[in-house]
Amino acid sequence: MYDKFKAEKTKAIAITISTLFGAFIVLLFAVFYYKYENAIEAGSTNYQKRAEFSMHKVMEDFKAINDKNDRAQKQIFLNNISNKAYILKRDGSGIYRIDTTTDRKYGIADEFSDKSCGNGFYRHSFSSPYFYKEILSENRVFVCIFDKFDDYIVGFKTIYSHGLSSTQDSDFKEWLVKNLALTFVACMVCAFIVSFAFLWVFSKYFKVKQEYFYVKKESKKIARDIKAQLYIDPLTGLGNRAALTQALRECDKPKIIVIDIDDFSRMNDYYGKEICDKVIVYMANLIKEFAKNEGMQAFTILADQFVLLENGDFFIDRYEDLATELLGRFKGRLINIKDDDGNSIDIEIHSTIGFALDKDHTLMKATTALKVAKVSNKDFVCYFKGLNKKDEYANQIERSNLIRRAVVNNNIVPFYQPICDANAKVVKYECLIRIVESGDIVSPHIFLDISKRIKRYAELQKMVIQRAVEHLVKNENLVLSINLSARDMTDGNVSVLLLKLLNQHEVAERIIFEIVEDENIENVERVENFIDKVKNMGVKIAIDDFGSGYSNFSYILKLRPDYIKIDGSIIKNVDINNDSYMIARAIVTFAKDLGIKTIAEYIHSKEVFEVCKRLGVDEFQGFYLGMPTDKI
Repeated sequence: MYDKFKAEKTKAIAITISTLFGAFIVLLFAVFYYKYENAIEAGSTNYQKRAEFSMHKVMEDFKAINDKNDRAQKQIFLNNISNKAYILKRDGSGIYRIDTTTDRKYGIADEFSDKSCGNGFYRHSFSSPYFYKEILSENRVFVCIFDKFDDYIVGFKTIYSHGLSSTQDSDFKEWLVKNLALTFVACMVCAFIVSFAFLWVFSKYFKVKQEYFYVKKESKKIARDIKAQLYIDPLTGLGNRAALTQALRECDKPKIIVIDIDDFSRMNDYYGKEICDKVIVYMANLIKEFAKNEGMQAFTILADQFVLLENGDFFIDRYEDLATELLGRFKGRLINIKDDDGNSIDIEIHSTIGFALDKDHTLMKATTALKVAKVSNKDFVCYFKGLNKKDEYANQIERSNLIRRAVVNNNIVPFYQPICDANAKVVKYECLIRIVESGDIVSPHIFLDISKRIKRYAELQKMVIQRAVEHLVKNENLVLSINLSARDMTDGNVSVLLLKLLNQHEVAERIIFEIVEDENIENVERVENFIDKVKNMGVKIAIDDFGSGYSNFSYILKLRPDYIKIDGSIIKNVDINNDSYMIARAIVTFAKDLGIKTIAEYIHSKEVFEVCKRLGVDEFQGFYLGMPTDKI
């Protein structure tokens, strides 16, 4: 009942305020209509031409004065113009002073400081007449015009009658403000006064009802609190497992990420419950903030496990990026906790992540992925059918069929991600392999490892390279960066095709080969021979993911690439992590000393982009600057 009365109160207030607002609009429109009709009746005049014509006549009369030093003649001259006419002279300091005037507010030699003629008067060069106007109420226009003759500035101020021709009149907006401003303010004041009086009376009326229903309101609040306790974890304030179960029922395409704090049980035994509770609260706040930023829901399902949930169609790439970002925030994070005695304790936190994208049994599958990640000592694992040993081989068959269909149906599609300069202008694109089947885009991590296992990797790579070169031939302004592994450079099929295409088409100078940095190069000599060949043909070389894998500075000195692509694990936190910043700076300095250009990967925000620019990075790549697409 209380809610009903509250709704009635809100409705009554809304109706009253709406009525007042409507009356205000009607009154304002009536005043506008009345004044607009008068303005139309008065008619529009070309006040500027009229003023210029008068000014021309004034200047002719002024020139006719025989003795310009005779102030009496000049006074008579001004009296015939206007009661606001002026003859000015500029002194040595650039100030205009009164020589003669009909304006009683000025004396001889006074500084002419009349603001009514606009702020541009003193800035005007007087190579042409100075003209200023201001629309007044009651269909009038104020005009101020001055012109120069010899050392004198002659001018006058006057008011002309001026209405409107239509709403398209150039002065309509200014006329509207001048004529309706006072009416608008008056209406607003009246509306506020009446509204305030009404609200005061109404509040008195409803106060009695509020007191009457207070007990009922409190009873409902208690009931809501009890219900909330069933769905809220009391320690973290996040939703609990029951809340997650309820939320999953409302999702048709759930995606779940489970985050587990490593070795929490031993941590609890060592530090005690009070300290570990503070760790949990700290982590919960970080996860809550992360969920808010990503538009997800956060839950606590165990003492050391958190869940992130969202509903929608998203590719696995998003969750790999999210997992990487979460690990970047939590892996090896040092948390400072104070015990009950006020002593500081530094606790290093590590975490493992499992996620699932299937709509059925999503939580169970994400938990399974988490267990697999822990057993295999991986940072994160995404659930797929192969995680169950019994159908691991079935999963391989399914992906093998995917690859076979893609080859047969020509569904191997190169995607292109822009690489930009410091002005965010695209200078080249990186060529990335994708499979497109039935409108779905399949990411390479789904099929690339399987393709190597079933010995079809070279076939896929050749198709992508062929497509990329075709694009280069069609677009003479296009520059492409193509990923090559040690396998590609030493495999006869791929390397022979590359050399053949480079010989057939004059595209070598618009190709950069990115040597994939996370693969061990077993036959360094063959790789170096291949690189020497293509460099002699004009191809440029980039070392991909520098700062991870097998990379070392002596290898760079030996290979002498044209570009170094700094690994995303370094770049992604370069704006907030001092270690990342120092490593990136060292790589850039090293590269510049050798005349090697640098490219920063994983530019995911404006802040990271700006820091990399300040470090002196030459080129930039990441979702902030452009997503991979099959169109260029």
